[in-house]
Amino acid sequence: MLNCAEELILLAIDDESGAFYRMTNVNFNLALVGALLMDLALRNRLDADLSHIYVIDKTPTGDPYLDQILLTISSPDASGDTATLVRQLYNNLELLRDKLLKSLEEKGVIRVTESKVLWLFKQRRYPVIDNREEKEVLSRIRETVTTDVIPEPKDVVLISLLYTCDLMDKIFTKEELHKHQKRIEIIQKMDLISHAVNRIIGEVQVMINSAFIT
Repeated sequence: MLNCAEELILLAIDDESGAFYRMTNVNFNLALVGALLMDLALRNRLDADLSHIYVIDKTPTGDPYLDQILLTISSPDASGDTATLVRQLYNNLELLRDKLLKSLEEKGVIRVTESKVLWLFKQRRYPVIDNREEKEVLSRIRETVTTDVIPEPKDVVLISLLYTCDLMDKIFTKEELHKHQKRIEIIQKMDLISHAVNRIIGEVQVMINSAFIT
């Protein structure tokens, strides 16, 4: 089973080239941190009020990346302030994207390849080996947007992150986005995810919009 961040990575990779779509690295890496926090909130490990995140259950999830974050934010030295905590996690989780890519490789979902361009510059690609997981995620997201199905909380989170990272046009055509714009707006406002997740989404969106890390 993939966590939210791993699913977000799959949706951000161009199937034809095996490379990531063009996007701002800071924005996407922040979104990955937010995705992991949201996953913990959806698993009832976190709660939040207007400005703080609280650990309500320290029981490990079995996912190494989620448990690493859970351990970090359970520390007495961790800030409870949502914005500060997201920044701290962003700065402390070194090479998070590479680690998540390695996890996907170990799960047999992608293959990590490396070549040189003009014999000088390294170029990495991440072709999908077994696209079952990717198809499953894409199917869920497309069904959620294009039909009246009641969305799963995890898919509301992913759609919010995809929208924030400007990746929706990589999944839907311009015509589809125009046709279903009202549906997308409704999904983003749906009260299907926890209060904590809504707070985290808000903080991540603010940080992505400002693209400022301290």
